[in-house]
Amino acid sequence: MLGTIPDELNFLECTLRDGGYYTGWDFSPGLVSDYVATINALPVRMVELGLAGKPESSGYFASMTTSKAEEAAADLLVEACVMIDAKDVLASELPLPIALARLTEGLRPGRITTIRVAAHYSKVAACRNVCAELSQRSFRVFLNLMQIDAAAPAQVEVCLNELERIDNLDVLYIADSFGSMKPSRVQELIGRFAGRLGYDIGFHGHDNRGYALINSVAAAMAGATWIDCTMGGMGRGAGNTASEQILPVLGHLDVSVEQALLRHVLRHFDPLRKRHGWGISAAYQFAGSNFIHPSYVQKLREDGALSDAAIIDRLSKLRANERVSFADENLSQLMAQKIA
Repeated sequence: MLGTIPDELNFLECTLRDGGYYTGWDFSPGLVSDYVATINALPVRMVELGLAGKPESSGYFASMTTSKAEEAAADLLVEACVMIDAKDVLASELPLPIALARLTEGLRPGRITTIRVAAHYSKVAACRNVCAELSQRSFRVFLNLMQIDAAAPAQVEVCLNELERIDNLDVLYIADSFGSMKPSRVQELIGRFAGRLGYDIGFHGHDNRGYALINSVAAAMAGATWIDCTMGGMGRGAGNTASEQILPVLGHLDVSVEQALLRHVLRHFDPLRKRHGWGISAAYQFAGSNFIHPSYVQKLREDGALSDAAIIDRLSKLRANERVSFADENLSQLMAQKIA
């Protein structure tokens, strides 16, 4: 059964990171300035300013440093974090401490208090030393567990066993990477992880099946104490749990603050939504229901030439081992079908 919502519920607003999958991690100075001012009035605990360690060509917020954070978010009153991709460290031929130092060059504790590590559920053991190194450098460490909904029960148990050996985590996030979860599955996973682990549990929802909001509420009621959200639900694929929806439900917003939040979304993020087209659709729902990486749909929809029916037809031809990881060669094959 679902429980009650925790009194100490923390919201992490991650528009500048997850929304960057549509803008190339570039946002106008005016949007960022208004975003910071809006955040300061909301019951938000932390803002994710972007990624770290990506090439400069990927966009301003894809290679965040402390100096960039101090420039772009000088007036931010809440904590800030950045995300790194574990595979960028684990795939390096360099010793782990050196690879991690290069990836996080320019980051120091202060304006950025926390580093989130995004890792596939099968790579938890390999991330143990990553978390230890970051903690030793005085960062808080959050671990985002990717694609866990696709794990078999035995794999979930292995993952839990490995997590119990990590001493340097502050928050363990269950990420609904495919947007595949139903509330009952969220409840099951959050309850199981919260019952076994000695640190806080978070939830990061995606809206591929239209469940992001209800799943986030279910996560909070099942014991999660950190919930992610984005302005207008902006994020990879169909997007995330919308800040303007979840905060009035769980954040106890004053009416005037809610209205200001809605005006901010209408001013800055509705135009971006019209341009980039995130949001629930039949194609995203099909992908979510079949554990297909949402980037396939996002890329196939970019020029507007393919109908959802045509996209679903192409996605259905992906082999099982091609579905969960987005690969350029697989996308090229799908695009080739478009003109065949």
